[in-house]
Amino acid sequence: MSIPTPERMLRHRPPALLVDAVLSYTGTSITCSGRRDGVWTWPRMLEGAAQTAGLLAGLQPDGLTNMAVIAEYRGVLVHAHESAGPVRFTAEVERRLMRFWRCRLAVHTGDTLLLEGTVTLAPPSDVTESG
Repeated sequence: MSIPTPERMLRHRPPALLVDAVLSYTGTSITCSGRRDGVWTWPRMLEGAAQTAGLLAGLQPDGLTNMAVIAEYRGVLVHAHESAGPVRFTAEVERRLMRFWRCRLAVHTGDTLLLEGTVTLAPPSDVTESG
């Protein structure tokens, strides 16, 4: 299977696109490199990890589109508030709940764990509000 680039799969564009390339994909997990553009603060790390989870959910059979939204972050542990080195994002499908996808996240630089937790991704709302 040829994996599309993050720019083709996600709706984000630089500088909001934080994922550079897919390094590995097993079907239920994915590892991506981060774009090298300055210091990685923990909110940027969390967003990059969520984008990686979005890529993973989009690659699943009946997966989410690039219009998916974050429904919940849970159990986020920040081990380092920032990092100047290159980062690596990993996401693994934990479970599917109806149309929602829960993924475990981790951010590393080298062998050092910087951040971990879970994110639940949801399809965009099917309900259109009026007025």
